[in-house]
Amino acid sequence: MKIKALFGHRLQGNKFMQKMVLQTLEKFPKDIQEFIATHVWFVSSFEDGWAFTLRGDELKKNEYLIFLSDELLKENPGQITWTIAHEIGHVVLGHRNSIGKLQTKKEISEQEKEADRFAKKYLQVVS
Repeated sequence: MKIKALFGHRLQGNKFMQKMVLQTLEKFPKDIQEFIATHVWFVSSFEDGWAFTLRGDELKKNEYLIFLSDELLKENPGQITWTIAHEIGHVVLGHRNSIGKLQTKKEISEQEKEADRFAKKYLQVVS
């Protein structure tokens, strides 16, 4: 089954964003592709709309939301791919954010480094 079909309604936004998410996911092993496609929402702006609403029951336990800003989608494809892979890293690595529970700057910094290493591993970026 194609990855896009696995997303169902969890890939919401303009066609360019959808293309970039799907191209980025192609760089990951099948198990990560399937987990992300079935548990993560990707949301960006629409060409024909200003806003988007998710009901509380649409995001269930063990589902995640990654928002991709219009500003990011104006960047070059390499930056967009890196950012998507980095955010996928946060999900796969089980990171939490500081919304609702404060984290130290050290915790946040370590999570960012881990997500960068994750993206680098799958995108084979040489630093």
